[in-house]
Amino acid sequence: MTRSTQPDAILRALAVLLLVTAGAAPRGAAAADTSRVMCLKDARIARNTCMRDATVHCDEAFKGDLGTCFGGENVCLQGCIRDHERCIEEPLSKREGCRIACAADQKVTVQACKSKTDMQACQQEAKQKGAECKQRCANDANPARQRCTQTFNDCLNACAR
Repeated sequence: MTRSTQPDAILRALAVLLLVTAGAAPRGAAAADTSRVMCLKDARIARNTCMRDATVHCDEAFKGDLGTCFGGENVCLQGCIRDHERCIEEPLSKREGCRIACAADQKVTVQACKSKTDMQACQQEAKQKGAECKQRCANDANPARQRCTQTFNDCLNACAR
């Protein structure tokens, strides 16, 4: 290599190094973002699982407390619990079916966003609509759940008299 081509070679090497380094930075940032997104998703799943577990625990504790109040084999209490479980089954089942349908629709919409120019905005909108759909499911189930709870409370009060 002659003296005049050495600086050219060095400049080319530096340009290649700069391009490689610049190209690597977004991938690292994207990897960090992906890692954070996955971590956040895992944290939300853990929280939701914890909340469900807490609800189950509290329901079991409440039934135990009722047993203490009325005696574990109280026919009136057992009838109230049995009727409440039957009553609440339908609205909970409908709510869960509705939520599953919302999640399926959301998944299809998010997949379709991959062909859109602004994929992230499209996916964000799909997720927002999915969340709104799931909230409607809960709202639609609430009146029936509240009726079941009121009937259960009335039954327990009748047993206490």
